[in-house]
Amino acid sequence: MTKRRIRNIIALMAFALLGLIAFQMYWLGFTVRSKNDQFGSDVRDAMQQVVRKLSQQEMYYFMQRRVASEEHQKQLLAIAKPEEEKVKIKKKKFQPTVPNNPTLAMNLDKMKERQFPSDILVSKGVEIMPNGEIREHQEFSIDLKDEDYISLMNGQKQIGDIFGEAIQRHNQMVEDSLNKFKPFISNKIKNKKPHIDRKFQYAETAQKVRNKTDMAKEVFNDYLFTKRSIYDRINYQVLDSLLKHEIKIRGIEIPFDYGISSVEDPNYLHYASSVKYKMTGMKSDKDTYMVNLFPNDYNNSENYLRLYFPNQDRYIIRNIWMMYATSLLLILVVLGCFYVAVNTIVKQKQLADIKSDFINNMTHEFKTPISTISLATQMLGDEAVAASPSMFKRYLGIIRDENKRLGSQVEKVLQTAQMERGEVRLKLGTVNVHQIIKRVLENISPQIELREGIINMDLQAENPEIQADEVHLTNIIFNLLDNANKYSTEKPIIKITTENTEKGLSIKVIDQGIGMTKESIKQIFEKFYRVPTGNVHDVKGFGLGLSYVKKMVEEHQGRINVVSKLGEGSEFEVMLPN
Repeated sequence: MTKRRIRNIIALMAFALLGLIAFQMYWLGFTVRSKNDQFGSDVRDAMQQVVRKLSQQEMYYFMQRRVASEEHQKQLLAIAKPEEEKVKIKKKKFQPTVPNNPTLAMNLDKMKERQFPSDILVSKGVEIMPNGEIREHQEFSIDLKDEDYISLMNGQKQIGDIFGEAIQRHNQMVEDSLNKFKPFISNKIKNKKPHIDRKFQYAETAQKVRNKTDMAKEVFNDYLFTKRSIYDRINYQVLDSLLKHEIKIRGIEIPFDYGISSVEDPNYLHYASSVKYKMTGMKSDKDTYMVNLFPNDYNNSENYLRLYFPNQDRYIIRNIWMMYATSLLLILVVLGCFYVAVNTIVKQKQLADIKSDFINNMTHEFKTPISTISLATQMLGDEAVAASPSMFKRYLGIIRDENKRLGSQVEKVLQTAQMERGEVRLKLGTVNVHQIIKRVLENISPQIELREGIINMDLQAENPEIQADEVHLTNIIFNLLDNANKYSTEKPIIKITTENTEKGLSIKVIDQGIGMTKESIKQIFEKFYRVPTGNVHDVKGFGLGLSYVKKMVEEHQGRINVVSKLGEGSEFEVMLPN
């Protein structure tokens, strides 16, 4: 897979991921707006209910006050008049001043048209029970032309116009009752002289109706046309209770502040639920809900109820926090998968490149000793070589050295496989680091001297003994010196030092070779990685040496550091505990 193709795949994945995140954020924002709208709708509905109930209570207050006044006047009159004085009923024709109620007008018109066959309506007192039984009661008669009865009906009309459907339903019941008795009306009374007791009773009832009508008119006049102060119209304890109740039944249980303002002075709150809101309430118009307290006033006195929720945003978020948390979790999971996918693609690309380099390096490393062994074997088959003991030993030594070299390369690959499987077992013992360094220098010195190089030793550690695996420690030092020799110029200059520190024993290998870039330093301890030297294969190896060194140092509970600068050389420090 080419780098360009990998970049295109990663770009498409990133675009799709960003699109999903943007879409998710849009829906979260839409949900928040919907919740805010629903919250505002519930609050405004609660405020409208409060306003309606306040208006009803004000109407009840006027009615109660008027009734109490009438009762008080009756008590005063009862005290002032002698007990023996008879109540005189003044008959006057009552003319309605409001439009006629359709139902009452219809009933009155029927009476005026004399729908019944006589001016006198007679009931035999017959009642049909639900079980079909017929019962008789005392008879009574009604003079349909009597002024008191007509006045009574006119009074009922006026009250019906004022109070509306309640009186209409009552009159409908009266009409239904009359219709029920109609089949049982059987004769006319020829004597049209009205019954005095019944007439007196209807006159008294008509007077009561007129009194109630007058009282209702006065109450409505006061209610509609009297201008009252907001302080006289609002009971703030009732307002507080109504607000809390209406808001609570809508599932909103968070603190709120409220106040009352007017159009005449919009920057002043006539009343506030708290001192803090009275001081700062007018500054929060953006988040304040407002409704006209008395929208049906004839005088149009615009007083506004203001409601403010200081924790509204937190309340909305709290209601949808599960959605937020789930969305965030899904986004994090998608981001994690994206990272893993991209990292896997890059790693696979690197692994493919490393595998290709390893195969090339292995081919070069194995090809040379195999070719040398093949050539030496052919020479040993020559009779002239076989006849010369010195030449025979020489070619035999070449075969032995190349075979040893080939075996060491195979051993490195096997060691790497063992480390990968975690099968490395250290055989710890007391070892002298200085002795190991000297033994390694004896083996590697011929290679350095062949390139006319120099190795300087500065072994300053007073206590060179540590607990370590002698074989692996020898390989660690050998690999560091071998790398210093490989990546140095034509005449290597290498220095190895030791010293005791508070953390343990420090071993440093310093060279003046080609050095490394920062990118190379980050990767030199990875398996199969080799510092680039161009297209020329002049540095032998599989790229396993430093990977092995780091693994073995960590197995000894130590650490390895590297400092390098391109073109100036490198410094490797191994710190092992005492």
